[in-house]
Amino acid sequence: MRTARNLLLAVALLAVASCLSPAHRSDDAQSAHVGVFVSTTGEILRAAYNDNDTVTLTLPDGSTDVLPIAVSGSGARYAADNREWWEHQGEGTYSVDDQPVFRGTLER
Repeated sequence: MRTARNLLLAVALLAVASCLSPAHRSDDAQSAHVGVFVSTTGEILRAAYNDNDTVTLTLPDGSTDVLPIAVSGSGARYAADNREWWEHQGEGTYSVDDQPVFRGTLER
């Protein structure tokens, strides 16, 4: 009886621990790769490509935008609503309402 109770307690503790583990939380994104893009005017955009198929953009004004991956014929494309990040061969463009807001070249 004592062994069964200990086993049940161990299973319950493991279940609780797995709920608390960051690895099991879907809202926890780990950056797999970060790119820094620089415009011709010297503005900088940081693109953190996350392992949950999103990109976190840090725009030149310091604001951030998180976009999910989208279908692309070539390059990496992320889009939501009226916003889009498209990176292809070291060139990145962030657009809002189909108008480029940032265009830059990959620096690192």
